[in-house]
Amino acid sequence: MPDLIPLVERAKAGDPTAFNELVYRFQDMTTGYAFSVLGDFHLAQDASQEAFLEVFRHLDQLRLPQAFPGWLRKAVFKHCDRIKRRKTVPILPLKTVEGLASPNDTAAIVEAKVTKAIVLDAVRALSDHHRAVMTLFYIKDLTQKEIADFLEVPVTTVNARLHGARKEAQRKEVEYGRGRPA
Repeated sequence: MPDLIPLVERAKAGDPTAFNELVYRFQDMTTGYAFSVLGDFHLAQDASQEAFLEVFRHLDQLRLPQAFPGWLRKAVFKHCDRIKRRKTVPILPLKTVEGLASPNDTAAIVEAKVTKAIVLDAVRALSDHHRAVMTLFYIKDLTQKEIADFLEVPVTTVNARLHGARKEAQRKEVEYGRGRPA
């Protein structure tokens, strides 16, 4: 992100269009990272939004503009941690309730839910580092370089974590009898 530094400097100077551009550039990344921590898309969106609000309020405290991605990631993690500590009542999405009221194809609905649950369980079962890179790479479709910048690690580390996550996922499939040994 070579043009990130001038963009952050403009945002720090009070340019609202520059901050809007930062939000646009990082919103998928922050939501994906929050999802990797929380495992719930709607809560991930909430954490991402809260982090952007916090970053906006404290942008003047950022000393090095090139540190913006890591600073933002830490804010996202902080809000994810707050959400995880809250005691909340489970809420069903409106789509789920509508589907229960008048299912068109019960078998297809059940199969889709089971498949989604298996994938989410597999992602949740990964270690924190593996879950973060897998979510950002496969679900949010970010490049290894973008992930490395955001997580503040070398690209080689991202590559190694992706490789390790794939191996870990394959092992778990074999353990559950759904796959074949690698």
